[in-house]
Amino acid sequence: MGFFAFFAFISIFSITYCKPYGKDHNVIQTYFRKTDENNKYIDRSSPDYENALAKPFINKILQSDAGASLKVSPSVIENGGSITIEWLGVNNSTEKDFVAFYCPPDDISTHFLDYFNVNNSPTWSKGFGKWTVTVYNMRTSCIFKYYRNGNVSQLVTISNELSFQGGPLSPLQGHLSLTSNPTEMRVMWVSAEVNGIVMVRYGTTKALEKTSYKSSMQTYFASDMCEPPANSSVFIDPGYIYDVLLYDLHPNTKYYYSYGTEGVSILMSAILNFTTAIPAGDSTSYKAIFYGDMGVDPYPEAVTTAKLVHDEVLNNDIKFIYHNGDISYARGYAYIWEQWFKLVEPYSTLVPYMVGIGNHEYDHVTGGEKDPSGAPGDGGFRPDWFNGHSDSGGECGVPMFKRFHMPDTGHSIWWYSYDYGLVHYIMLSSEHDYSPNSKQYIWLENDLKNVDRKKTPWVVVGAHRAMYCSALLPDDYIVALNMQRLFEDLLYIYKVDLALWAHYHSYERTCKVYKNKCQDDGVTHLVIGSAGRSTDPDIWFRKEWSVYHINDYGYGKLTVVNSTAMYWEWIQNKSKKVMDSFWLTK
Repeated sequence: MGFFAFFAFISIFSITYCKPYGKDHNVIQTYFRKTDENNKYIDRSSPDYENALAKPFINKILQSDAGASLKVSPSVIENGGSITIEWLGVNNSTEKDFVAFYCPPDDISTHFLDYFNVNNSPTWSKGFGKWTVTVYNMRTSCIFKYYRNGNVSQLVTISNELSFQGGPLSPLQGHLSLTSNPTEMRVMWVSAEVNGIVMVRYGTTKALEKTSYKSSMQTYFASDMCEPPANSSVFIDPGYIYDVLLYDLHPNTKYYYSYGTEGVSILMSAILNFTTAIPAGDSTSYKAIFYGDMGVDPYPEAVTTAKLVHDEVLNNDIKFIYHNGDISYARGYAYIWEQWFKLVEPYSTLVPYMVGIGNHEYDHVTGGEKDPSGAPGDGGFRPDWFNGHSDSGGECGVPMFKRFHMPDTGHSIWWYSYDYGLVHYIMLSSEHDYSPNSKQYIWLENDLKNVDRKKTPWVVVGAHRAMYCSALLPDDYIVALNMQRLFEDLLYIYKVDLALWAHYHSYERTCKVYKNKCQDDGVTHLVIGSAGRSTDPDIWFRKEWSVYHINDYGYGKLTVVNSTAMYWEWIQNKSKKVMDSFWLTK
């Protein structure tokens, strides 16, 4: 079968059998991550989610309900902690009655973070019950409201106020990132708007001998984003994002640090630590972790990845994390960013967390004038063969652009490079134009051309969508063929050693390959989209270049041994065993 006949075949297959709006459209989990009677996640984006509640909301409590009460305990909780909501003395309760959660307490009735039906409690019909949920610090206090759900939603009673340890100014969602300079480290976090002093205290001992007061602050609004739901009523204030650059540090040196604010009170993080980068050309051996497609659900997959990677960071001297796209899967529902950062914060505050853009952070169809990457067109890069849709839920890269700051060596978070020891790392965007003469292509060729192979003999390139993967997902396979057509030659000409992709929710390794043929001077490709999102169908094309594949959850670990050897391992979450490994040698 010729190329064009094959192209036509898989196009028809894709239209007939594949989902029409991109690859991964699992449900949007609710804030409380509720499940139905079949233990399936309830979809926050479904019209049924809000249509189940009668309109309008009536917020004057009837005299007949004066004896009802609603209590939250404990009333002060840590970020990501569990609370119990207990109600008593409710008359004429129905199984459709619900308890809604509001942050701030005076938010409009229809703008709740989530709700649960009282029939979750076995005693609901007797007018009392309790339910336990997990909550996250939304930089404000919160309340619960009990509503009787009939022809209208009638307010029955209001809870005591819930507050969070540290309050609105508590420094949360901390993470580190590298710059292009091994004497620098970037520290970022989120809190409410600070009127006092923003700072990072740091030093080579826990005494934290130095303080940096130089910071930048930014936030974003619903109106900044391209499409619904991100720019609609589901938008939630993301807080203020603080960015402090520490400089004049010693390379490859352990530092202790704490970040936060000093005003009426002092609110600083715990004392943490990081190690600055190994300079380019330094032959010190090191390890790093690689994965893509994480999110927070389905439970417990991403949670397991996070726990295992945290253990790796604590016990195996991991130097940084390389997460090549599909980060939180918020897709316009901002509370998921809160949940994802809570998941990775235990280790993103210990090692640099380097990210790339994925379709679920960037892809959009309209609103291109708000795209922070500046890509031309209403929906950015959208050739006929590209299966990008509204996969970001209208975010169009705005939360990523605001929440992360990668090395300023390319085009912000969209594409960049950095040196670490004996390796030159490149992160590309598979969601932007990479055809010859495009800005990204020109940058990539120039970057590869200027690598000093005496200092960094190894070159590792990554992006989100895969150039090589044998998973039988035809619409994505068409994209892969076009990636090969448009810039595989650059990887081959400039002797890239390793290419890391994601997007497919599986793990796969190729031989050293070029133009679909195994050959000694080709590039080894890895698909590492196995960090937590639901695995793809376990159906594969038969390809001679596919050495190993598995439909399961796990992460990759690269050991840079010296200038002539690197060792790769892929660790399966459920067994904690190395399922695939190989040496790259020169």
